[in-house]
Amino acid sequence: MSLLTSLPNVLYNINPGSTDPKMILLKNIWRRGQIVSEYKASISLFTEYIVKNGETPETIALELYDDPFLNWTILIANDIVNYHDQWPRSAVDLEEYVTKKYTNPYAVKQYETTEVKNNAGDVLLSAGKVVPETFSFSYIEGTTPVTLSPKTSVTYYQYEQRLNDKKERIQIIRPDLIQEFVAAYEKVLNRSKTLAVGIANDDISM
Repeated sequence: MSLLTSLPNVLYNINPGSTDPKMILLKNIWRRGQIVSEYKASISLFTEYIVKNGETPETIALELYDDPFLNWTILIANDIVNYHDQWPRSAVDLEEYVTKKYTNPYAVKQYETTEVKNNAGDVLLSAGKVVPETFSFSYIEGTTPVTLSPKTSVTYYQYEQRLNDKKERIQIIRPDLIQEFVAAYEKVLNRSKTLAVGIANDDISM
């Protein structure tokens, strides 16, 4: 089943003037969002998956569900509407992306704190806070004043790598529940196969 073709249609007015409407036929992506929120409440339906280098929704669906055409369920489960921006890039693609985006991807983008603890093991400063290059941190250890410069540099490449790493942690629908989900999803979609007319987002009936 194609995710896009399965969505209900909506007539949308692209002319700001309501007296002379210009209607185009679109897919009701707002309906998709409603369905996503309905199923997100079912925690037992999902399990975490770490996307391996170069994997796509199709290869994951083939591996887990024995059907590459169930790739759309992976996109749905993670609310992905822009594959290029929201899906993790392979190592090669990330290298190419960063090289094109930045003149010098290995230049310093920002400075971040490193963790500071006192002798008792208490955390006085947590790691990962963005700070100026001149940042320093002072505290009292017993009766002794201590001043440190607890920071580390982060390059543009490292920054993009972090963002990409976060994208690798996705939710998938449990293989033993996938057919049940597909059937239920199609049933919900079929509730609104008729056309709706809207002037703006709020005017579109679900």
